[in-house]
Amino acid sequence: YIRGHETTFVEQMKEAVKRNGYIAKHTGWVNAVAFDPKDKDGELVVSGGDDKVIKLVNRRTGTAVWNVEAETEVKSLAFNRDGTMLAAGESDGTVRVWTVAVGS
Repeated sequence: YIRGHETTFVEQMKEAVKRNGYIAKHTGWVNAVAFDPKDKDGELVVSGGDDKVIKLVNRRTGTAVWNVEAETEVKSLAFNRDGTMLAAGESDGTVRVWTVAVGS
C-alpha cells in the first residue's frame, strides 16, 4: 500500500521524532503497516511485528493512540473499508479481528 511513498513516510516519522523527541516504536521487526481509512489526512498508521504488538500511531506526532497485544508475531494487517475493524494475520496462521476505537 505504501510502495512508492516509503521515503516520504520515513521522512515524516523522522520529523515527528525531531519535534517530540520520541515515536511510539516496536521492540522488534515491523512486518506490516496499514493506513487507517477513516483518517482522510493519512496521519494514522497501524503497524505490527515480531514484538507481538499492534500500534495505531499518529505519524505526525509520533504518539500511539491505540494498541493491542497479539498472541504471536504479526505478519499482516488490514482494515475493513470504513476503518472500524482491523484484522491481523499472525505467524501461527491465526487471523484475529478487533474493533478499532481510539482510546479503547
